[in-house]
Amino acid sequence: MKTLITLFGKNPWFFVPFLLWVVTGGVLQIFFFTHEELFLAINHAHAPWADVLMSGVTYIGDGITFAVMLAIILLLRKFRLFFNAAAILLLVTVIIQTAKHVFNAPRPMSYFGNASLIHTVKWVTVHGSNSFPSGHTTTAFAMFCFLALISKNKLAGALFIVMGLIAAWSRIYLAQHFFIDVYVGSIIGTLSSVFIYMLFEQRKIKSSPEIVQEPVIGLS
Repeated sequence: MKTLITLFGKNPWFFVPFLLWVVTGGVLQIFFFTHEELFLAINHAHAPWADVLMSGVTYIGDGITFAVMLAIILLLRKFRLFFNAAAILLLVTVIIQTAKHVFNAPRPMSYFGNASLIHTVKWVTVHGSNSFPSGHTTTAFAMFCFLALISKNKLAGALFIVMGLIAAWSRIYLAQHFFIDVYVGSIIGTLSSVFIYMLFEQRKIKSSPEIVQEPVIGLS
């Protein structure tokens, strides 16, 4: 627990906004909006320019984007980081695919059964099943949390959390997911990164007690 608190304390620019997101999202769902109302409120706030923007930024959470990050880390010969990130991707993939098939929740298009109620982007294929949780959001938060943890420039954590939230928003905007899907996905992705990162750090300390823990990649 002490290690976890220390980790959060060293990365406030990511984790403070993340905790605010978790609390705010929970309050909105419990006290202010129904499942349907929250989706429609976000999905109906659209514009032509946003159609283009959201259909592009949604790929932030695509597995290919995570794979590109892995390739860059490998090219930099940061092998410990590479295996750390690869383990995170493997963990979130197992969790998400298992949850999707266990719950088999309908996506908005199937749930409402009336396409006229939902805003869609004509060049984006809208899926109908395996809605919960959002894989794109989970992957985005896992990746950006990991980048926040390893970055020397801790201010970058604010940018990373914003990018994760934009990816989550895009999934609702494009009618691919409900709010609960991206909300839970963001928590799974973040906690998965923290869990794997802590495992690797603990292993590093045990193998080399004299090593002082410091971020290993400068993102400035």
